[in-house]
Amino acid sequence: MNMKMFRKTLPVLGVVLSGFLAIACTESKTTTSNPDSTENVVTTDVTTPSQDSTIPPPTGEPFVIGVVNTEGSPAADFPDFTNAFRAAANYINAELGGFAGRPVELEICISAGSPESSQACAQDLAAKKVDLAMIGLDIFVDYGTFSAAGIPVIGAVPILPSDYTADAIYITAGNLVVQGSTANAITNPKYLGLKKVAIIANDSPATLSALATLEPALAFAGATAVVIKGGETETDAGYRLLMQQAAATNPEAIVSMYGQSGCVALMRARVELQVEVPAFTNTACLADTVINAVGDAAQGWYFAGSQGGVESADTDLMRQYVATVINKAPADVDVFGFTTLGWIQTLSIWKVAKNIGPTVTGSAITDSFRQGKGTLWGS
Repeated sequence: MNMKMFRKTLPVLGVVLSGFLAIACTESKTTTSNPDSTENVVTTDVTTPSQDSTIPPPTGEPFVIGVVNTEGSPAADFPDFTNAFRAAANYINAELGGFAGRPVELEICISAGSPESSQACAQDLAAKKVDLAMIGLDIFVDYGTFSAAGIPVIGAVPILPSDYTADAIYITAGNLVVQGSTANAITNPKYLGLKKVAIIANDSPATLSALATLEPALAFAGATAVVIKGGETETDAGYRLLMQQAAATNPEAIVSMYGQSGCVALMRARVELQVEVPAFTNTACLADTVINAVGDAAQGWYFAGSQGGVESADTDLMRQYVATVINKAPADVDVFGFTTLGWIQTLSIWKVAKNIGPTVTGSAITDSFRQGKGTLWGS
């Protein structure tokens, strides 16, 4: 069976945003950064324009983007964002003339999924006086430090309630929309019309935030929910026990808040235990490593969140640049999930910078987004 074609037949829930779906929860891939360090600063090389490019190469003072992304934590590991940011910056410098003629440089700081590491990253980038802070997925963004330093913030995925009220721009709707979409798909009579739900979860900050949105949404729709708690990571036997405990509540639907290895183990456990009720999880579980491992065990699951992977000329371009960053063949680049979002995020910022011109600043970029002048790449 062609697993990539099989994956495209699996149901994906979400809110369409210029052809891209809002994201929640977790994803795990091979990292190109040092997971043992809370800081990993990298300057993106200014690459030579391609032979087909007629745009002059960028010159002058670089436009410096400070990146904060979480990697290396058992419950939070998102290297696809970092890889996509690097790839997009290389493309911008090589073929698009930089940020309004100026070379773009990235100062990348890796958070470990703790408030202390997020604060350390914000302080480091503030000390470097970056022009703009770009957030991949950072659960504890230190908005106070960025604000005090006069550094505007643009992120991809708001996770905690504070993200929705922060002085920042987010290009997707985050948990508030995705968890609501999950609840609607489960409870709405137009879809499944189910009223008894078991939720398999843990106590990680991202999961607790998602639960804080999902549980009220289910209750508002008249559904009851039982939460089965596990650790941030489990053995295969542990995941199997969680599925068994969820099934023992006689639910009409099961929701898993786990990503990474939990995707594979819980899908397999559902089949082994002959659990027939529909199951819901996040689109991190659509990753190649997961679907290739579980095969037909993915049947019966619904995936809430983002769906990249729609093939196009831009997808081919993204594959080429990401492949160089991660040292793989373009065909082996997984375009589902956070790779696509990171690519779109960076190039959407570039579109706004181009319209502003050589005097572009971070504040001018965020002001343009707030004024409705910013549009997503590809839209």
